[in-house]
Amino acid sequence: MREYPVPAIGPREMLLRVEMVSICGSDPKKYQGTAMWAVEWGGMPFPFILGHEMVGFLEGVGAEAAKLHDVKPGDRVVVEPYIACGRCRYCGSGNYQLCVTRHTYGFSKSCAQPPHLWGGNAEYMFVAEGSKVHKIAPGVPAEAACLLSVIGNGIRWVKTRGELAFGETVAILGPGAQGLATVIAAREAGAHRIIVLGLGRDRLRLDLAREFGATHAATIEDTPPIDAVRGATDGEMADLVVECTGAATSIALAPELLRPLGRCVLVGSMGGGKTAAMATDRWTLKELTIRGGLGQAWNCEDAARIVNSRRFAVEKMITHILPLERGEEGIRFFMAGHPECIRVALRP
Repeated sequence: MREYPVPAIGPREMLLRVEMVSICGSDPKKYQGTAMWAVEWGGMPFPFILGHEMVGFLEGVGAEAAKLHDVKPGDRVVVEPYIACGRCRYCGSGNYQLCVTRHTYGFSKSCAQPPHLWGGNAEYMFVAEGSKVHKIAPGVPAEAACLLSVIGNGIRWVKTRGELAFGETVAILGPGAQGLATVIAAREAGAHRIIVLGLGRDRLRLDLAREFGATHAATIEDTPPIDAVRGATDGEMADLVVECTGAATSIALAPELLRPLGRCVLVGSMGGGKTAAMATDRWTLKELTIRGGLGQAWNCEDAARIVNSRRFAVEKMITHILPLERGEEGIRFFMAGHPECIRVALRP
C-alpha cells in the first residue's frame, strides 16, 4: 500500500472517488509480470496501480469536462478503460481501443510521477482528457456497475465483431465473466440459441449463464462439445463462436463447432505470448471468418443501458468482495481458480 496526494484537475479532467473496482482476468498477468502482449504496448511501467473496471462518484469536474460529458460533481459514473488521444487514425475511425498512445487505466501509466492515481485500485482515480464516462442510476448495485465495460465487451464480441443476426445461434466457450457478458449480449441481440460450454467445475457459472438467457449449457466432461452443439442445433452447428478461454484446445475446437460461412471471435487468447495450433483446412473449406476482439469501443453506451435497466442481475458475477487493503489477497484468491469464484471486487 502506498499513499499519494489527491491531484488537482484541469478544465478537461475529473477526479473519481472509487466506490468499487473488480479484478479483471487480465490483472493477474500484469500482477505476475507475464503479460507478454504488453511488449507491443511498450512494456509495463512499474510501479503502476491496477484496476480498470470501476464505478464511483465524481469528486471534481473541470469546467470543460462538465460540458463535454454532461456531468457534475456527485454524479455516479463508470469510466471506460481506454484513454483516447482523439487525433490518430484509429481514434478518428471510432476504434479508440487501438489508439497509438496505448493509454489505459490500471496499466499503461506509472504512479511514480504526478498525478499518480492512474488506476481504480485506490480511493481516488484521476480521470484524464480523452476518457469516456457513463452515468449510473442510484439503485444499480456497485457490483453490477463496475462490470459495465465487461458487458460492453460482450456486446462487442456479439454485435460489432461477431455481427450476430437476429435468430442466429452462438456458441460461447468458457463461462467466466466474459462468457457470461456474451450471453447477456446475445440474448439482447435476439439470438435463437445460446450454447455455453464449460468444465465440470464451472457448474455455478453455467447455472448463471442459464439465468442470463443461455438456452443450452453443458460441461465438456459430460458431453463432447461437438455433440453438444450438434444436438442443440439439429446438426446445423453454430453461426458464431465466441472463444473466451484462451486455451489452445478450445481455440482449435472452434471451427468444428461452426457451420459453413460461420464466424469466430477470439477474445481469450491474451495468454502471455502462447501460441495455438489451428487446422487451417477447416477454416478454408468452410470459408470461415476469424476475428480478434480487444475492447469495448462504442459498445459501453449499450452496456450502460443494460446495466441501468436492471434486466439482468449482473451483480451475481461478483462473488467475493474485499476491502482495498486486502487487494493482494483478493487477486491471489482470484488467481487460484476456486469453483465458487467468478469475479472478485475491492471496496475502498
